Amino acid sequence: MRLFLRLAGAVVMIALLTLMLAPGGVIEGTEWVWDKAAHFVAFGMILWSLGVLFRRLPRTWAALLAVAIGAAVEVIQRFTGRDPSWGDLLADVLGVATALLMWAVWRRFRPREALQKPNTR
Repeated sequence: MRLFLRLAGAVVMIALLTLMLAPGGVIEGTEWVWDKAAHFVAFGMILWSLGVLFRRLPRTWAALLAVAIGAAVEVIQRFTGRDPSWGDLLADVLGVATALLMWAVWRRFRPREALQKPNTR
């Protein structure tokens, strides 16, 4: 199952970054709300992908990395013929924060170590 999740995480990460960095984005020409919703969902999925790919990385660090990826995407978009946007970065941050909160609720706000079974015999 871990291998499947890691493969899925890698596919999601590659697909989303490809869509965001490709010249002339597919979603850019649509309504403003849908563009921001796409960023929100995409960066929630990027946080999930980072969590699956780097299981030992603390979630707060993964969240910071996801936000850094969002900022880098906005900078790189300037060079691919697309318009960088503070609104997109805000949607990225809100997507990451929501995914982080959902993860914390799922784990009942306990650290990962508290959920692992002791390895005593």
